[in-house]
Amino acid sequence: MGKVNISSLEPGMKIGRTIYGARGEMLIRKGVELTPGHIRKLAQLEVSFVFIDDESAPGTVIPKIVVKDVIADQTRLAAVQQVKNILLETKESGRLVIDPQTVYKTVNNFTDELLSSSSIMVNLVELRSQDDYTFAHSVNVCVLALMTGITLELDKKELGVLGVGALLHDLGKVKVPDEILNKPGTLTKEEFKIMKKHTYYGHELIQRAKGFEDTHALIACQHHECYNGSGYPLGIKENEFNEFSQIVAISDKFDALTANRVYRNAFPPHEAYEMCAASGNFWFKDHIVKAFLHNIAAYPSGTFIELNDRRVATVIDTPKGLSMFPRVRVLFNKNRRLLSAPQEIPLSEQSDLYISRSLSTKEVQSLLESQG
Repeated sequence: MGKVNISSLEPGMKIGRTIYGARGEMLIRKGVELTPGHIRKLAQLEVSFVFIDDESAPGTVIPKIVVKDVIADQTRLAAVQQVKNILLETKESGRLVIDPQTVYKTVNNFTDELLSSSSIMVNLVELRSQDDYTFAHSVNVCVLALMTGITLELDKKELGVLGVGALLHDLGKVKVPDEILNKPGTLTKEEFKIMKKHTYYGHELIQRAKGFEDTHALIACQHHECYNGSGYPLGIKENEFNEFSQIVAISDKFDALTANRVYRNAFPPHEAYEMCAASGNFWFKDHIVKAFLHNIAAYPSGTFIELNDRRVATVIDTPKGLSMFPRVRVLFNKNRRLLSAPQEIPLSEQSDLYISRSLSTKEVQSLLESQG
C-alpha cells in the first residue's frame, strides 16, 4: 500500500485504506476504484493524500507495503468525534460540561492499544481533511503524548492525567473568532494577540469545570511555552515549564508541522523530526525530546527514498528507537533501472549507507514510466 498525493490520483486506482470525513462518516471504502467524481470530492475536502492499493497504480511494479497505525481506525474516529462534540458544545454554552470520566475512558482505550502495539512506530497514516483539523489534531497530540509518557515510564494514573490534558489542550480555541482561526494568510499583530489568548481561555474553562485536575488546566495554559522562555502566554522557562505540558507541547508542535494548513503546506516528517531533534534544552527538556522522538518514524512506511549511493528504495518499517534508520526495500539501482529482485536492507546495520532524500510521488511515477 502506497501513499499518493491527491494531485497524482488517477481514475481506476483502488483505495487501500478507507477514507473518513470530518464527522467520522465513511467517504470512500477500502477497495473502491476511484472515479473522476471521487477525486474532485477529495480535492474539495482538501484531503492531502490517500493510500492506494499498489497493484492498481498504472504501470506499477512496486511491491505492497503494509502501513500500520498505532491506534485502530474506529478508536481514533470515536475520539475525534468526542473531541468535536466537546468543543462544539463548549463553544455553544460557554462552559465545559462533559463528565471527565468519559474523557478518561477514551484515554484509557488509547493507552491499552498503545501498550499492545508497543513495537510500532508513528507513521502518520491518519487521513484528515482541513475542516476537522482541530479535532483530529487534538487526538493525534493525545496519542503522541501518551507514547512519550509510556517511553518515560509514567504509570497508568499519570498517563490518564497526561492524556486528558492533551485531548483538551486546544479547548480555548472555541473562544477565538473563526476568521482568525481559519485565516489563510499571516496573522496581524493584533490577530496574533487574540490567537494567543486561547491558552488563557482553555485554562479558565477547565478550571471552572467540575472534576478536572489543575494539571489539565496547566497543560492548556502552557502548551505554547518554551524551555528557553521564548514561548507564550507567560514566557516561563526551565523548571517553571511543567513536564506534562512539555510532552503535550512537543506533540502539538510535531503534529502541527506535519499537517497541511490553510496558510502553508505540511513539512515532510523527516524535516519535522530534525526540527524537534534540535530543540533539546531549547524548546523542551532534552530527555523529553529524546523520549518523544523514540516513537517517531522520520521516514514513514511507504515513503520512497534515495540512498547516498543513488539507489532508490521504499521504506518498509522502522525499528523502535531507530527513527532515522528504517528497513528499506531497494527497487532501482544507481542507474535508475528496476531490479529484477528487490533487496531488503536494515539501514541500522549499515555504517556506510544512509538516506540522502525522500522522493515525491511524481518523481516515482516518472521513474516507473522511464522503464519503458
